[in-house]
Amino acid sequence: MQKNLIHFSGDDFWNSNPHSRYHMVKSWHSMGYKILWLNPIGHRFPSISKKGFSKRIIRKLKSYTKFLKKVDDNFYVYTPFLIPKFSKGFLQIVNLFLLKFQVSILKIFLSLKKPLFFITTPMFGDALKISHSKSIYYYSDKYTSYRELSAENKKYMENLDKQLYQNADLICCASKNIYNDIKKLTVQPVIYIPHVVNFKYFNDALGDKYIPKDIIDISKPIVGYYGTLTKSTDWEIIEYCVKERPNYNYVLIGRDEVNYEGLKNLKNIIFLGKKDFKEIPHYGKMFDVCISPFIQEEWIQNSSPLKIKEYLSLEKPVVSTYIEEVQKLYSQIVYIAKDKFEFLNYIDLNIKKPNKEKIELGKELVKLESWDNVVRELNATLKN
Repeated sequence: MQKNLIHFSGDDFWNSNPHSRYHMVKSWHSMGYKILWLNPIGHRFPSISKKGFSKRIIRKLKSYTKFLKKVDDNFYVYTPFLIPKFSKGFLQIVNLFLLKFQVSILKIFLSLKKPLFFITTPMFGDALKISHSKSIYYYSDKYTSYRELSAENKKYMENLDKQLYQNADLICCASKNIYNDIKKLTVQPVIYIPHVVNFKYFNDALGDKYIPKDIIDISKPIVGYYGTLTKSTDWEIIEYCVKERPNYNYVLIGRDEVNYEGLKNLKNIIFLGKKDFKEIPHYGKMFDVCISPFIQEEWIQNSSPLKIKEYLSLEKPVVSTYIEEVQKLYSQIVYIAKDKFEFLNYIDLNIKKPNKEKIELGKELVKLESWDNVVRELNATLKN
């Protein structure tokens, strides 16, 4: 009998870096599930004054123009058409009707009988009112603590979040902090499953002779980072390190959502822009030190950075700002800095003489991990 899954996603399939929820859905697909990926409906209309406004609108419009698209056998992607107003009231009722209608049509068209719902954003909180077999609500982050939420958006999202953690058949948390918080708020089953990594995908790049053209001529040592560049990135630390060590090259890879014109004038920081996920390991292998510089805000402290495990799979020394989950899981492996001075000191230390024991310990920690095992655990828990 065909197994079906609808992913109510927090990531736009066409425009986002592959996150944990992407890897989990791909694992379900590899196990024979027919997949319908629903792109996010958002939690606010983009600010016109914010950098990248026009690009965001264009990306969203492009997603709409793809309509329902088959990307693989039994794997479809669709962007729901909803009214871009995100607050409780009459329009929420209208949007629920529109969502139900579109999902119902797609279920019939794609023969998605008794689908498993995999929900990865509270903005789809009303989805549980649509017919399904079982449901999983997945916290990869503490969504309601995002800094860009207005008071109205935050309250609306908290109500949807509550609907999900009180009614989903299973709640899965990627960090221990989130697990401890949600466990107190619901009688539903809650499990803690930290991010894992496709070790082979990253590690294989080390033996590959291919080097991307735009990094091959950048002189060593290279201090590297990849990921979306946002206000959550600790730009103070980056600027301090770049200015203090002009003999190091700092390579930042990812879509930029902030203004950093002052840094662009410095010769030893190179912004390479967003890259396809399949290219990332090849860039990462060129780094001498990998960095994870994030500011101290609530949603960051409740996160479990997948990037750390990807860096460890690349067999690179890792320097990070303090994140509670990183401290708990990787304190013997990752260099965790309390301020910009210590952050730079750890970079210096690893440029001069990387600690091979830490690198090997990190490799051993992640090399047997598998997203398939995570999905099997979720399926087994749902059956119990």
